[in-house]
Amino acid sequence: VGIPPEVAPLLFIRPISGSGALAVGSELMATYGPDSYIGRVAAVMLGSSETTFYTIAVYFGSVGIVKTRYTIPASLCADAVMFLTSAAAVRVLMG
Repeated sequence: VGIPPEVAPLLFIRPISGSGALAVGSELMATYGPDSYIGRVAAVMLGSSETTFYTIAVYFGSVGIVKTRYTIPASLCADAVMFLTSAAAVRVLMG
């Protein structure tokens, strides 16, 4: 699909923890360099996504919504599309 296997930890940690994703992104940048394909994909993924579960907890908790219904599945689908689109955009625009 175009997503480097090295950024797989970023795919799993980003929806859960922003600081964890930043640590993974920093490690990828230190290992592969910011100008590498892996570094660019990681940077675009970090900039294009949100910490989904934290955002839902804060916003829904502030207004007292208890049932999230379709919010979490829809948000995770949006994250998946973002990950795929980030890798494709880097490949097309910076390849």
